[in-house]
Amino acid sequence: DDDDDDDDRTTMVMHMTRASATGAGAKTDEHTPMLGAKTTTTTWAVTPRRALAAIGGACACAVAVVGARAAIGSFGASAAARRTVEFSVDVGCIPPGVMEKAPIKGFFDTQVTKVTMQRKGTPPGEFGGDMGAGAGVELTRSGFSTIFKGTATVSANEEFGFAVTNANGDTIFELGRNRRLPKTGDLIDDSCSTAVEAGGGVYHNRKFPAGMTPRADGVYEYKARWAGCLGVCPQTVKLIATVGPSLGDADNVYGIEESKAATDAWRKYKGHFTMVSAGESNTWGLDTNTGKLMITDNLDLNPYDASNWRTVNNDAKHLNYPSDGPAIDMDVGYGVVYGVTKNENAAGGRIWMRSSNGNDDWVQAGMYDTSRLVQVTSGRTYLWGTNLIGDVYYCANPCRPGSHWEYGVLSSIKQMEVGDAQLYAIHNNGRTIYVRNENASGGWVTINVPAAFSSTDIINQVAVGETSLWLLDGQGKLYQCSLPCGGGGAFTLIPSAPANIISIDAGKVVR
Repeated sequence: DDDDDDDDRTTMVMHMTRASATGAGAKTDEHTPMLGAKTTTTTWAVTPRRALAAIGGACACAVAVVGARAAIGSFGASAAARRTVEFSVDVGCIPPGVMEKAPIKGFFDTQVTKVTMQRKGTPPGEFGGDMGAGAGVELTRSGFSTIFKGTATVSANEEFGFAVTNANGDTIFELGRNRRLPKTGDLIDDSCSTAVEAGGGVYHNRKFPAGMTPRADGVYEYKARWAGCLGVCPQTVKLIATVGPSLGDADNVYGIEESKAATDAWRKYKGHFTMVSAGESNTWGLDTNTGKLMITDNLDLNPYDASNWRTVNNDAKHLNYPSDGPAIDMDVGYGVVYGVTKNENAAGGRIWMRSSNGNDDWVQAGMYDTSRLVQVTSGRTYLWGTNLIGDVYYCANPCRPGSHWEYGVLSSIKQMEVGDAQLYAIHNNGRTIYVRNENASGGWVTINVPAAFSSTDIINQVAVGETSLWLLDGQGKLYQCSLPCGGGGAFTLIPSAPANIISIDAGKVVR
């Protein structure tokens, strides 16, 4: 019978239909088969947020989260109480297990174009069949992020769910366990959902007003993410890289969550730079060939549209002094981005600073007349840098105009990078790695280069993330070593990294 047929179907947590039948206010009878007729489903393997982390609402597409078991509370005791609610749904961190159960093969290979808040209709139609007054409310993507927002007036105890539509016109609806799909697991963590019996099945739906927060203007906020009980997707440390050739304007930016860098495919983003730097919430890109300096929100990095990048001024000038021109090196720190301009003397160029949100301009950092470096890296406690002859210096962070620099008791350094707790530096010979506490306590310790290095291999750059030290060799190959890194055999080559990397950076750790 039908139920026996259903036993052969692939387990799933959502039902599919064509977007043409799911516009705002339209009836979505295509949902009804979940409760009565046979439904054909398939599964696919898809890349979740680890490769989508900041894809701008494109591939991170599926949507929704769940309301919670909670009393009506401030919504009022009356079931007729109505409130205006602003929905904010993050679709960028879907658990792999949930995505593998989705019913449309290749759904996440194309951009999500629409998210709809779908009210529950009359049983047994649930979210399909007779929608009645429960018409869908379309949400709008916020910039190029993975967040969709919209406002609707809702009643207390009203149940709802979300639907997402991709560029192919396919739509996925969230639904819970149903007797017609006996192998189906729950779409969401039921600790924040309401079990509802209807149409012969049990649905784990969201329910007003659970999870909603009142604002001063009287509007309630409902923040949710797909397939989990967190209000928003967690911010994770991202590795961001550029690849050669450095000249031209072809897209050359790649990124991935640090925890997935050794196993997953890196995602290519729009933009062309010679170096990139990721902060807590913003990513900056610099093209040293042209002086172009741009900024984007971390969540706005995406493979579909370069307009998420915003150009900012890169002509550093102090008071009425002549311009120093564009920054040729920069690093995004905690609320501040630092830059270094062209060499002024044998020690290097001047140091500059500005807010990491890009809303102001360069101002001097340190002593305008005497502070000179060629590279900077920003930690929680100190701003560190090297000058043209490889001497290491540090300045209390933020290193404001007039601040003094201290000698870091190390020389002959060609590049260094500070992480959440430690600072790593590379000797000019490209064969020696030094490490020291970021807060300048203790002394320098030497660790060995990767055991796989030949006698001619050298280190070009290091980057420090939340969990790993990342090393870029002279051939553009990337190595990883778990922190605290012991060096030598602890380094592992990352074969999934893009070829010919010319710049690598790990985002700042969010606390």
